[in-house]
Amino acid sequence: MSKDASLAFRLSRAERILVVAPHWVGDAVMTLGLLQALKTQDSGRDAPHISVLCSKGVAAVYRASPVVSEVIEAPFAHGGLQFNLRRQTARLLKQRQTPFTTAYILPNSFKTALIPFWAGILNRIGYGAEGRGLLLTKSWPKPSKAQKPAMLDWYGRLGNVAAGEVPMPVLLPVAQLPSALKNASGEIPDFLAAAPGAEFGPAKRWPQAHFAATIAAYLAADPLRQAVLLGGPKDVEVCSEIAQCLPEAQRGRVKLLAGKTSLDEAITLIGKAQVMLTNDSGLMHVAAAMNVPQQAVFGSSDPRHTPPLSQQADIHWLQLPCSPCFQRICPLGHTQCLQNLTPERVIVSMNARLASSASSGKPNA
Repeated sequence: MSKDASLAFRLSRAERILVVAPHWVGDAVMTLGLLQALKTQDSGRDAPHISVLCSKGVAAVYRASPVVSEVIEAPFAHGGLQFNLRRQTARLLKQRQTPFTTAYILPNSFKTALIPFWAGILNRIGYGAEGRGLLLTKSWPKPSKAQKPAMLDWYGRLGNVAAGEVPMPVLLPVAQLPSALKNASGEIPDFLAAAPGAEFGPAKRWPQAHFAATIAAYLAADPLRQAVLLGGPKDVEVCSEIAQCLPEAQRGRVKLLAGKTSLDEAITLIGKAQVMLTNDSGLMHVAAAMNVPQQAVFGSSDPRHTPPLSQQADIHWLQLPCSPCFQRICPLGHTQCLQNLTPERVIVSMNARLASSASSGKPNA
């Protein structure tokens, strides 16, 4: 049998799995543990072929996953029902030469379960929510908020993976580094990557002055170091304001890349950082999945539920009586959970983490 024929035979024996992905970057990273478990479960057959149906906004996460065979970008607007478009997508999936045998519907909405149902996928697995139980063949009871497990276990449960046994998410870089990062010699200097944004709202954003003070301390320790400020178009202004808070002599060593990189490029860039400084955000989870040393700041959210899943991550959370409130805007109007979390605390932790990485001989991620 030729090499090509052998590969075709193996693919024909492999189970075809469709994963309907969540919309947010952080949630997408948290699903990778389930996908990694599905890829390695011993079913007496070849490793399954995993296809992910996802929005354009998270497609880069799945392109960077070593266990995903195919990424299918869904043309849906966030929040829209778009029944005709969903029927069309389901019809295209149903017409495939090799059909999907199982679908995991990871979001909890009714509309996300329609495509696997209309596509006639035999096994359709998800949490029973929004009255969609009739669309599923295996409907897991949705835990209450008080009983909800950590997100890694939340997704792992759908694949019958026991709590505590879900693999840590892994991402690998798939894009080229932005040329702006390289110095005049074409080399990549040590740099801190900072993600000061948080899509959810201001109750998750550490003050700009705190970010600036921490970045300034990092740059002051070595004149060859640089800093890179990352984020989407909405984060351009806050990144610019942080740079303006820095001593004038340091500003030339700061690259403002918010809104200028694709998520594929941002993932690759984070993987090369000496250290990551971030709020509780999607890019925090990206850094964790790439095992990059990081300082992660929490305010209104709860690191017991959505921590950065890495031994290289230091978590900063004051755990005030009013937190976690899970609100977009501080209901008390003071955001003390973030204001009172001083840059000095983070700087001490960051320096200890960098010293530990250097003494262990670990290369930059």
